[in-house]
Amino acid sequence: MLTLHASVEADLKTQFQFEEKVDLAIGRSVKATLRFYNELRKQAATRGEPGNPPSFETFSTMAAGLMNASKQVDIDRLKNLSMRDLLERTWAQKLLNYSTKKLLKDSYETLAKRY
Repeated sequence: MLTLHASVEADLKTQFQFEEKVDLAIGRSVKATLRFYNELRKQAATRGEPGNPPSFETFSTMAAGLMNASKQVDIDRLKNLSMRDLLERTWAQKLLNYSTKKLLKDSYETLAKRY
């Protein structure tokens, strides 16, 4: 019984660590997307061209691509199949949750206000 309890406790700790790791990766991906489009806006302003913000779909697609790349790197680092599965499920849950969608929406609105 003691080993089962220790195993469950280790699994919960691992899941929590994965959740933190995924949250950080999502945040980094959205920030990188925001930086990219801000840089494009600045370059257009330097050339005297009017800048147009990307559509929300374009912005979120780029952020999702960066998230997916980050997810794949993390999954490829894991050797244990059950750990890979747990990380994959954590990513799936995080991508569907409200806070991730809100982060994307808020970041896009911040970008659009700058144009």
